[in-house]
Amino acid sequence: VRAAIASARSQLSWHAVVHITALSGMYAMNNQISFYVYTLADPGTIFLFKAGSTLIVATIQCLCVGKRFSGEQWKAMLLQCVGMVVVQYNPCQSSARYQYMAYVLMAFSTLLTACCSVRNEYLVKNYTIGLNVQQMIMYCAGVVLNVSAFFCLPNPNNHGAAVGFFDGYDSPLALGVVFSNAIIGLAVNAVYKYADAITKCVAGDVTAVLLCIVSAAFFGLKATVTMWCGVFVVCFAVHTFTGAPSVGARPATGDGPASKVEPPVGKTKEEEELRSLIGKTDTGK
Repeated sequence: VRAAIASARSQLSWHAVVHITALSGMYAMNNQISFYVYTLADPGTIFLFKAGSTLIVATIQCLCVGKRFSGEQWKAMLLQCVGMVVVQYNPCQSSARYQYMAYVLMAFSTLLTACCSVRNEYLVKNYTIGLNVQQMIMYCAGVVLNVSAFFCLPNPNNHGAAVGFFDGYDSPLALGVVFSNAIIGLAVNAVYKYADAITKCVAGDVTAVLLCIVSAAFFGLKATVTMWCGVFVVCFAVHTFTGAPSVGARPATGDGPASKVEPPVGKTKEEEELRSLIGKTDTGK
């Protein structure tokens, strides 16, 4: 235990701890908003709405980190947002599926999710801190912040009734939700380290499509042709993004610049011809 504590202290600084704690605060705020939004909309709608975070993450990375994307990737991300709008619009009522406040909170949560993703990837890839140490600090700060939120913020679900901190945790489903979220948090940091935030967002988009099917089957979401067309648009956008070439990738054709070999600098035409003749002579021997 002492060796583990010493190793963690050698990797950490007050500057790093402040940045990780600030990121944990953003996650805590996003979680509080997300759990409230679950009382206003179905899970599939919420996750599909967050599909727009892919475009926001890419924009933030371009402006703040200097990352570049190809034109095909930008088009695919924009198509994702269009598909999300198609899913949420109800053409029969000429209105959205849920109340205005639900979409305001989902939009804010989407923006917060994008900021958390970019910041988390930056910390994981640019700070010389082990993933286990960073997650330990983040989860400890998250415990303090979420417990404080429980006692300081009003609970929108109890309608004034006294609810204890551990009420409801005698249910295996509640414990399963906590365990699943913990595992997801650990896995996402590994994705940030070995891939990037866009990959995490694309995986979230696939999850949103699956949850739309689950919501239509178990949560009373009325599936329409328009909704399924929007789901198809989102899936096609994800497929287009994953197949789009990255910026700076060289073409694989034989007449591309990668296939042209320039002669070494300082070598004249006569020297190249002499080297070719010597090679032919050696081959004849």
